[in-house]
This record gives sequence, structure tokens and C-alpha cells, in this order.
Amino acid sequence: MREGMRMSATGSWVCRLHPTAPPDELEPACLPETWNRTVAGIGIGASSWAVEFCHELAGLIVAPDVPALRRAEATEELRPTAEAVVMEGLVALCLGRPAPTTVPPETTRQIARAVRQRIPLERILAFQRASHARFSDALVCEFRRLVPTDQQSEGLSDLSRFLVDLVSSFSLACSAAYAAEEQAWLTSIDGSRGELVRTLLRGDHTDLDPAKALRYELANRTHVSLILRRDADDDAESEGLDRVAAKLLTCIGATAHLVIPSDDREVWAWGGFADPRSATVRSIPVVPDALVTVGRPSRGLDGFRATHDEAKAAARVTLYSPAHSRGRTVLFEDVRLAALLTSDPARAQGFVRDELGALGHPRESLLRETVRVYLECNCSPAMAAARLDVVKNTVVYRIRRAEEMLGRSVKEQQGILWAALHLVDVVDPVESQYSA
Repeated sequence: MREGMRMSATGSWVCRLHPTAPPDELEPACLPETWNRTVAGIGIGASSWAVEFCHELAGLIVAPDVPALRRAEATEELRPTAEAVVMEGLVALCLGRPAPTTVPPETTRQIARAVRQRIPLERILAFQRASHARFSDALVCEFRRLVPTDQQSEGLSDLSRFLVDLVSSFSLACSAAYAAEEQAWLTSIDGSRGELVRTLLRGDHTDLDPAKALRYELANRTHVSLILRRDADDDAESEGLDRVAAKLLTCIGATAHLVIPSDDREVWAWGGFADPRSATVRSIPVVPDALVTVGRPSRGLDGFRATHDEAKAAARVTLYSPAHSRGRTVLFEDVRLAALLTSDPARAQGFVRDELGALGHPRESLLRETVRVYLECNCSPAMAAARLDVVKNTVVYRIRRAEEMLGRSVKEQQGILWAALHLVDVVDPVESQYSA
């Protein structure tokens, strides 16, 4: 009891934490019950500090290879569990309680998604260690700022012990939660089917008869793969993606269906066809508030893998577009060049920037379209004008303006220039790249 009271006394500085932004401008991402419990324990100021810190933390922890347009979404996905862990730690520190020994509901949800996506535990723990290191640094910095110098010696020792206990307890709790979730998932019907599909996609050996276990014929069939995805903030009561996928497969004439949930917001689906000519993939409708990507028809087990790889590649291409996930149906056939050119995203963006220069600025889209059409019309102003529905002199003027920006004739290295013009709308240049 005395130990708890002493920790409470030395942890009272936590209540004086305060964000740099006004608290009413900071929207928590954690569950309402987590937020309310935290505010009751440490006050609105310190709770808002946690929200502000975790928003910055999540942005820093997002993998550097995540496309710029995807970073905001990835940050939002990490915020709930980051806030919950930080808030629980602050409440325990302030009130003199031991470090929490269980994971909060927000982390349980994140672990469930990770298990379904087959993200290894080691990757989750690495993220948590990096987060904890930044949290520890920030907390020590705030301690030194808020606590008088002559009172810091003993308090800093207590804080250090608490932070060590916090990361140790959380790692153990996270590992236990992951193991329990993985066991439950792998013994479920969806989980066992998903694992078998992943085994087939990797090309690994399995002792099972895949066709019998999946109730889906792999050999002597043509397959078309679909990937369907909804954003995290979409209506939870909307029709399940598995049912939507089955309807789409029926729509394109598939006589057999295989639908596997990849996580709570994405499903993988395959349609089987005895006659490849019956696969009418271009008849797939747009699904409101969902991304649908489609591979090309391909035969046999190798085709089962190939068409899924193509659907994944099409999905990857959409990550570079502002409208990457809502109400779009994207066929690999239509984006295969972009898929090839963006296999290395950083180099693709560098290629566009170096090749187009100022012409790559977002506001120059009209000039870029004119140059692209002009090249596709064998550099004929009259043919380009007809396609663009403008007069010939307008095309001539725009081409001259584009050449001024490029510093060369558009007729030089036409193939490379056309590829950059094709790619620029895929990698979605941002104005900051061209501010100079």
C-alpha cells in the first residue's frame, strides 16, 4: 500500500501533461470507454496529450515504403492501439498502479487482423518496441520539464522501473493474446481454408487434397481472381464482402466460387470456368464504397496463382491514386503497364519527377494529356485536336508550352516520355515535389 501511495505521489506530474494543440481539436481514435476512463483518471489535458503524441507516433512508425497516399490511412489504423496502450500506462503511472498485464480491446482487434493477414508476432513486437522507446523518451522529457530539479532523482528512478515493467508486461500479454487468437483462427473453417489457400499460393507442398478441402476444382479449370476491400471507416452494417464477391462471380458467369476472408476488411475470391470464353470479366459492376480488382482468366493451379497475383498487382497500383479504394473496379488488363512500372514505387516516382520536371506538377494535367494524345497520334496536331475536341492551334500552343517546361522537344525519346505521362497519374505527384 505504501509503495502504491509513493508511486502515486511521484506520478502526479502526469496530470500536468498538456498538448500543444487545443484539446477540443484533438479527436481520439481509441474506444469511447478507453477515452472516458482515461479522462476520469488523469484529466482532459493529459488525455489529450496522449492523443496528440500517438498521432505523431503512429505517423513515425508507419513503414517508409508505404505510399504517401496510403500513409494517412495506415496512421489511422495504428492510432487506436497506440492510444489505448499509452493511456493505460499513464493512468497506472499517475495512480500508482502496477503496469497493465493485459492488452486493451483496441490491441486485441489489431492482433486479430494481424493473425488473419498472417503478419508474424515478431513484426508486431518490433512495432511495439519502437513505439515504447519513443514513448519512454517523450515521457522522460516531460518529467524533466514538469518536475522540479531537486525532486527528479528518486522520481526518475521510479519512472524508469515502471517503463521497463510496462514494456515487459505488454510484450508478454501481446504474445499470449496472439497465440490465443492464432489458435482460434487456425482451427476455424475460414482460418483452415485460408491457410490452405496461402500454401497453394506459395507453391508449398500439402498432404491435403486441395480440391476436396476447398470444395473448389483447381485443375482443368480457368480461374479469375477478385480482391475486394473496404476502408476502415465504412459502414459496418453494409453487405458482407464475401456475399458481394459471390454475386460478382455469378455476374461474370463463374460456375464455381471460392471466397476467403483475408481480414475483416478484405476478401480474396476465385471463380472457376470450364470454358474460358464464358468469363465476362468486363461485366463486373462497380461496388459502392469498395475497391474491386480483377486478374485475367488463367488455367489450372498455376493459373489460380497467376490471376491472384495480377489482382494483387492491380490493387497495389490503386494505392498511388487519390481515389484508391472507394467505388472502383480495376482490371489488371487495364493497368498492367502501370503495375510493371510501379513494382519499385520509389524509383517510379523518381522516374516521373526526373523525366517530366515542371510538367509533372498537378496543375499541368491538361498539358500532359495533350502531349500524351499528341504522341499517340504520331505527333499529328490535327489528329490530336480531333481526339481532344479542340482546334489545331490549341494543340500547337500546348505542345510548345510543354516543350518549354521539358527543355526539349516532345519528339525526343517519345517512348520514355509517354511512359512517364502514363505513370504520372498513377503515382499521383504532390505539389510539394514541385514547389521549387
